[in-house]
Amino acid sequence: MPTFVGLDLAWSSYRESGVCWLEGNSQSDLRCTRIEAAVLPTEKLANEIAAIQGPVVVTVDAPLLYTPRRWAEREVARRFSRYKASPHQAHYAVRKGYTAGIELGKALARRGFILDPARCFEGDRDYRGVLEVFPHAVHVRLFGIPERLPYKPKRGRSVAFRREVMQQYQSRLLTLVEEVAPRVLENADVCIALHPDTPLRAKGASLKRLDDTLDGLTCAVAAWLLWSRFDEWETIGDLNGYILAPREQH
Repeated sequence: MPTFVGLDLAWSSYRESGVCWLEGNSQSDLRCTRIEAAVLPTEKLANEIAAIQGPVVVTVDAPLLYTPRRWAEREVARRFSRYKASPHQAHYAVRKGYTAGIELGKALARRGFILDPARCFEGDRDYRGVLEVFPHAVHVRLFGIPERLPYKPKRGRSVAFRREVMQQYQSRLLTLVEEVAPRVLENADVCIALHPDTPLRAKGASLKRLDDTLDGLTCAVAAWLLWSRFDEWETIGDLNGYILAPREQH
């Protein structure tokens, strides 16, 4: 049975990351078996993923492949500028030593995982791979919104404002899950993460934990859609570093 792992990976492995695992062969039987925000040491996480039997699609919100010639972020920023959705620069992260995604990519590659998205796009049903995504790009194209949802912590952004935007995020993500993977909502922790009262009870670290958890769910849904609707996605970048995004719908 295929497994779809979504990781909102902290750029430092000692910080919490959002993680979500979905399992199933079809829209009608896809279920969530794990959703949380947790500290995920690289080797331990790689061993957990490698122990999964059968096909696995891992989608990660963090740079996976990197050389100094990486240009994916510049192109994503150009294409998504009208949505106010630009990713953090991998070059900056590497200079600062924030390389958790790169290290995870290497660890999974040593365990036989493929980092090249071409095999996934060819519809390989035995695929075991790890792919990079950008949740804001997923949101604006799959939610059909005019600009990114500003739920991330930022100087001058109040807790009340973040709670309100987080509820918008929950509502739109709930609608998407109901459409593409309705049985995921049978998981009680998913329902808690998507309940509009949850942000109202959260602040500080708990609000950040909810942010990470929702992004992990977004990444896991992206993994499922990359597997099941691979022709609706595109690669921005190359093997110096890439980001996968849903194709623009006209």
